[in-house]
Amino acid sequence: MKLVYAFTLCIAAIVFVHQLPGTSAVTEPVCAYRNSQDDTVFLKYLPYAKRGEEYVDFGTDGKCLKKATCSDTFKTVVDECKQFPVTCANKKRYDGVFPACCVKC
Repeated sequence: MKLVYAFTLCIAAIVFVHQLPGTSAVTEPVCAYRNSQDDTVFLKYLPYAKRGEEYVDFGTDGKCLKKATCSDTFKTVVDECKQFPVTCANKKRYDGVFPACCVKC
């Protein structure tokens, strides 16, 4: 009888361990962007910072082409250089890498 009780207790312990939240694999939702080199880039949304990761897509000539950002709804938002009137004269007005990298002076 003790052997059956010990066996049942071992099975219950194994089942309990498998039910712990840290033991199962969980995938986070991410955004995907296909860059100009035809590679897929995965971006995360950072809920505590309330902003998404950004990826600036550079061409072979060193100028950037697009910027991809992951939104809070896990949609990839793509900004293109043609949306911004960047010239060599006004590129210092823009903060950050994009869209100032759209022109090479």
